[in-house]
Amino acid sequence: MSARRAGAARDDRGAVAILFAVLAVVLLGVGALAVDLGQAYAKKSLLQTDVDIAVMAAVAELDQEAGCNAEVVSAAEDYLTRAGNAVPGQYPIDLGGGPGDQDGFIRCPGDWKVELWAPRSEVPLGLGRVLSDDDSFDVAARAAAQVRSPAAGAVLPYFGVQGCDYGAQTIRDDSGPSATTAPVPALDPDSGSHTKAEFTTTPTSAPEGTSSMAVTLSGKFLDKADGVGFTGAGGPPYHHVVTALDITKGNPDTMTLQVPSAVLDVPDVWYVRVLEAGKWSEPHEAQRFTVGEEKLYCDTSLEGNFGTIDVPRADSTSHVLERNIILGVEPALALHPSPAGECSGKPGSVESKSAPVDGTNCLASEPGLKISATNAGLVSGKGSLPGRLDAASTNGCSRSGDDSRTAATVLGRHINDDLLSCYVVGGAHLSDLVAGNAVGAGALSADIFASPRFFWIPIVDTDPSTGKKSWPIVAFRPGFITDQALSATRAAPGSISALNGLVTEPSGIREVRVVLFSQDALPPTAPAVGDEVDYTGSGTKVLVLVE
Repeated sequence: MSARRAGAARDDRGAVAILFAVLAVVLLGVGALAVDLGQAYAKKSLLQTDVDIAVMAAVAELDQEAGCNAEVVSAAEDYLTRAGNAVPGQYPIDLGGGPGDQDGFIRCPGDWKVELWAPRSEVPLGLGRVLSDDDSFDVAARAAAQVRSPAAGAVLPYFGVQGCDYGAQTIRDDSGPSATTAPVPALDPDSGSHTKAEFTTTPTSAPEGTSSMAVTLSGKFLDKADGVGFTGAGGPPYHHVVTALDITKGNPDTMTLQVPSAVLDVPDVWYVRVLEAGKWSEPHEAQRFTVGEEKLYCDTSLEGNFGTIDVPRADSTSHVLERNIILGVEPALALHPSPAGECSGKPGSVESKSAPVDGTNCLASEPGLKISATNAGLVSGKGSLPGRLDAASTNGCSRSGDDSRTAATVLGRHINDDLLSCYVVGGAHLSDLVAGNAVGAGALSADIFASPRFFWIPIVDTDPSTGKKSWPIVAFRPGFITDQALSATRAAPGSISALNGLVTEPSGIREVRVVLFSQDALPPTAPAVGDEVDYTGSGTKVLVLVE
């Protein structure tokens, strides 16, 4: 019995020895392979870091929506071939060919995107060859980056017209005239019957920033006048009266008075009328008095120098205009490929009709401001979405230098009170931003993109005042909702109206006053924060690593 047990023990010891020998070989191979894989992981990590940084350097040079310009390729090659960036075992670089090449590849497929494959790195197998028939294997790394735009730069559903796309402008329900011979708009207040007065005013204008000025009325039937009124082209609440106590009559046919400071504070076209015993002189006899530069209106009607674009959304078929004001126009808009391009199915035209189509470059437009939709889009909101301006001021840029809202209300709400001048870096005036001169170049900080008052609007090259029609986009213009004077600076912001650019009447917003400026005033790049929108080919770039 004991002999049999001894024999079995010897057999067990032999089996264990064989098993140990086999396992030792396997463990040795696995260990060797682990060393090789660790080497591969380290090389992969180095490659990925290189290609991530290289593609960001490359996309910063991209100057066209599709296809790599030479600077893109050069920037990628320059980074990948620097001595300090070399990865051991890496193949010589040649970014032509295709994605599967060992020597790397680059392409720009469209949508302002760059895709980059780094030259692969060879990992020689050591003892890992015990488990493999190959002597080595390659590790690869790929990355993609894209040019995008800051989210606050979302396009508003309004349009402007070339010639009216810079400076202090007004998007209004109706507008003042475009020339001195144009009809006088309805003036409020008025009287049921009118007194007779024929006169001219001297001077007829005041430079913006004027603090004091006298005007003289000369003409007929002025001897019994007991007041002179100044009414803004935009209507109420811009109406100011100088009473008889403050009027000097040189003779029966002349009157001299000081222009009210409230008039000089608001750049606009004002209309001067005479008051006698409660009766105003005939509105058509009113004389124009302009504060600041003559506002440029793009048509001779009273429809407005700007208007509204009709672009559908995918998330809703109701209250589309309101949502486009709050959230920005949903489809990505683009420049028309031809400067003299045509729409309505013509070559190169892209339109959003029943559904939004990215790359839309032709817009269905209507002149004038839509009051109800603008009320909801800017202030009262729609559904669960608050109005665009129903927000605290940002970056300490209110007129009080903090995040407080306006003291005045519109539709029962205090609104954002950001000042454009707060975002100016250095001593530039707002007029420098408009002119796009050397002083204004890059004069705005990237903080402006956090303000709901900042926006872009598309520009068309033909005055669309004749009714609803589709027009090609020839430019995009950055702007800011405010009525600050163009003489304003960060240190001297000047006077600001109670609602900082909104003009109201009982039904809500009548006018939206804006400053449109050169895109050169914006910073060339801004940091990515995660809510960027499609790039339109102009303006500040946000470089985003997307893959």
